[in-house]
Amino acid sequence: MVYSYLDHPSDVYVRVKNETLEGIFEDAARATFDIMIETSMVEGFITLRADILADDLQQLFYAWIDHLLYIFDAKSFAIHKTEVVISESNSRPSLTAKIYGEAYDPKKHGQKVAVKAMTYSLMRLNRLDDQWEAYFVLDI
Repeated sequence: MVYSYLDHPSDVYVRVKNETLEGIFEDAARATFDIMIETSMVEGFITLRADILADDLQQLFYAWIDHLLYIFDAKSFAIHKTEVVISESNSRPSLTAKIYGEAYDPKKHGQKVAVKAMTYSLMRLNRLDDQWEAYFVLDI
């Protein structure tokens, strides 16, 4: 498993491990949506694009998950998978992503836990030896 849910008294605490930084962002997206809906029921025949610029990697990670929650809430878009490319210019990281999914249908995709927001609480993004690791909390 590329991600796991950790104990937290009131919210959802997530740990993600991957060999690549892009994989961390992709797996975090999957972990976030697995909390909210039945992702196995989502088809990826519609593609959206995301472009995000940040001051550092933690801010980029926060903005990424926050953007995905916005897409779900404001556009009623269920995510099947994501393909992320991260680059750095002028010491500022940026993300370009393809987001595959379809219109959210509660009858098809179900409805699990409502995630209200991404938080900075307990958030960490580190490179450990040959793997990246991220921890983050979702406000439910």
